[in-house]
Amino acid sequence: MTPKTGPSRLWLVFVGGAAAGSILLAGFHFTLMDGFTNSLEMCISCHEMDGVYKEYQKSTHYQNRSGVRVVCSSCHIPHGKGVVDYVDKLMDKVIVGGRHLYHHVIGTYPDEASFAKHRYRLAQSVLENMRQRDSKECRQCHSYQAMQLSAQERSAASKHDKMMKDGNKTCVDCHTGFVHEEQQEPAAVVDNQKDNNQKGN
Repeated sequence: MTPKTGPSRLWLVFVGGAAAGSILLAGFHFTLMDGFTNSLEMCISCHEMDGVYKEYQKSTHYQNRSGVRVVCSSCHIPHGKGVVDYVDKLMDKVIVGGRHLYHHVIGTYPDEASFAKHRYRLAQSVLENMRQRDSKECRQCHSYQAMQLSAQERSAASKHDKMMKDGNKTCVDCHTGFVHEEQQEPAAVVDNQKDNNQKGN
């Protein structure tokens, strides 16, 4: 006869499975979600980032009087404490990170010059993604509620005050080009837009 499985044995199986699952989840979280893949070292390990890293090193996000450093993942990876935020973060790492890895492996941008040719398009894609999230990553550190408008320049204070009341713009609609260089629209694209406008008229 097959011995019956007692409650104590089932309890041990349950506890053991829960412990193993917790260890795997913790490893997944601290390694993939909040570990090395969130680090500055990971982000700049590919040659495609050489130019943008040099730009970042000149910015106040890299070095400032307060000694607070904002790394790549602080701005480019979704943040938040909710389940939806966690799923956004996971999807971003899988889809966007996977795309970056794919283009690195196949050599889409073999040198800085070839990467520079696509910078405008890539920058617009990143900015649009930030707009879709209402600059949520910017707001992890900056908030209207914490702003001391009286200490800001008159123009900045006026614009921030208007944004607080109207809420019709997001951070990156105004704040671009201070960490990475502002990318100019390629002449060919501008010429095409002019041609289309003239045809429309």
